[in-house]
Amino acid sequence: MTPRERLLAVYTGRTPDSVASLADLSYWHAGNGGGKFIPGKTDGANRDKVAALLALHQRTGAAIHVNLGSFYREHHHDSVRVQSGIRGEIYCHRFETPVGAVEEQREWSPVTFSWPITHHMIQRAEDLKVIRYVFERLRYSANWDLFREVDAQVGELGLPLVQVPYTGMGFFMSRYAGVEQTVMLAEDEPAEFEATLAAINAAHAQVCRLMAEGPSQVLIHSDNLTSDTHSPRWVRRYSAECYRAMTRIAHEHGKPIVTHIDGRLRGLLAATRDLGFDGADAATPAPWGDLTPAECRAEAGPGYILSGGVPPSSFHRDVPLAVFDAQVEAWLELRHQSPALIIAPGDQLPPDGELDRVTRMVQMAERARH
Repeated sequence: MTPRERLLAVYTGRTPDSVASLADLSYWHAGNGGGKFIPGKTDGANRDKVAALLALHQRTGAAIHVNLGSFYREHHHDSVRVQSGIRGEIYCHRFETPVGAVEEQREWSPVTFSWPITHHMIQRAEDLKVIRYVFERLRYSANWDLFREVDAQVGELGLPLVQVPYTGMGFFMSRYAGVEQTVMLAEDEPAEFEATLAAINAAHAQVCRLMAEGPSQVLIHSDNLTSDTHSPRWVRRYSAECYRAMTRIAHEHGKPIVTHIDGRLRGLLAATRDLGFDGADAATPAPWGDLTPAECRAEAGPGYILSGGVPPSSFHRDVPLAVFDAQVEAWLELRHQSPALIIAPGDQLPPDGELDRVTRMVQMAERARH
């Protein structure tokens, strides 16, 4: 099988000839001369960088699956002014509405090769009405021409997953408010807070339906889940209805949908499975994560796709190859319990990781026959 065929087999409940392997090499690329990924652009890795990413995947043999583009467009109401761009080393994203204005600021970090948020959009309860105003009037359209272009460009080297945006809670935690402010708003302003979550979720249901209706093959959703901040109890309280709606839409159109869990896993594998997702992307076991590979499969059950498995730190040259190989083999052993398995650096190959170790992982996976 080709890398694409292996991935499709896993996502559609079939058994590939050997364990499928993939990698997100975008972070490594950014940290090794690839340039800044601009957060305000909606085409994922930025289209000018996709050719270089594909060359890295051809070099390592790992399939590509994300950071290839966003296949929908946002259409804001005429009364909403959106400003987005870079001023010096600061990236700003601003909404101006008749009920107020909010702004996010990020500062480029040459240490982490990323854009950490230095100023959240939501600073006080009054800012919630601005976010709500924006999302209650937001509409979307699909960009399937871009998808077809990307799909042809990738070919058999991978499978472009079609992204569905954050839920309201994902936006609050990761973007608009941060963890502490989100918790405070949920406690102090529950009615305003939950009304704003509902507005974001209703808008993003439009995207989910658009993405499921088109030529997509697999959908991916990311709230950047980790049980440190999104405990299973918290997820069930604030995101369960949205998750069920999202997965129902995908399945009504015959599309599998996976969620991105790039943090602590305990309780979330079972919770996301029970809410309808078909698998977890970027699952990272011990020693970075909190579950061993065997514990991941025990919690997830046999039918839930586990994609990830190799801690990113283990791709560093200072980690003995014997340790690296043992971690790869421990994840590959799970194939004897279920074919619902993909191996990858979880979550991304870091800038100081070795590409040769990615190739080594791919070759070990190809020898791991089902």
